[in-house]
Amino acid sequence: MGAETPMRQNRQSGFSLIEILVVITIIGLLMTIGFGPVQNALESGRVTKCRKQLADIGQAELLYKDQRNKGRWPRDNGIRFLLRLHKAGEITGNNSDTFVCPGTTSDVRNDLGASGKPGSSYDDWDDIDSASISYAGRDQEAYPLRGQDDSEMVIAADDNEFARNHKFITNYVMADGSTHTFDIKSEEGDAVLDEYPEFEKQGLPIGPDCPIELFQVLRVD
Repeated sequence: MGAETPMRQNRQSGFSLIEILVVITIIGLLMTIGFGPVQNALESGRVTKCRKQLADIGQAELLYKDQRNKGRWPRDNGIRFLLRLHKAGEITGNNSDTFVCPGTTSDVRNDLGASGKPGSSYDDWDDIDSASISYAGRDQEAYPLRGQDDSEMVIAADDNEFARNHKFITNYVMADGSTHTFDIKSEEGDAVLDEYPEFEKQGLPIGPDCPIELFQVLRVD
């Protein structure tokens, strides 16, 4: 038999356009299949870290109340109820990142002030921007912390102010320092979504306008 021509050799050793398109399609399909679980894992990690931060805030509030404020909770409302910890020196410096939920993006809010140092945006007490903190605090004016068991009084939660902090979860911490989650996809959450379907994308509105009584005692400003 005669030797193969160079053109025939090239046709055998190369890839056709159809073969390349098939490979690209398969890779794209595999990436799509794997994208969901990866995103879910990342979201789960953000929710877990957020709960840890709220637990830290809750414990710092208890220490402030019991050891520095003669057994009294801060009289401040909303974000200042929480940021009293910064002003009192309980949570400062790099630890001020505790006030920024890992589920919120840097283009929506940022804990860095003009100086570029964590917590510097909280130094001007009279002009604190709610966009610099990711959590809503207790409304002490309308709902003072008294007369109930600590395990029944919520003191802070994801604020969901400009966008939901997490996909379906809203984390919150009670006056006894315990943390919990409200899942909009739970049985209770489904009842809320039946009446307010927009909450699935926007997240729960935390504060007096929330249909869930638990979160009505908080303020985002």
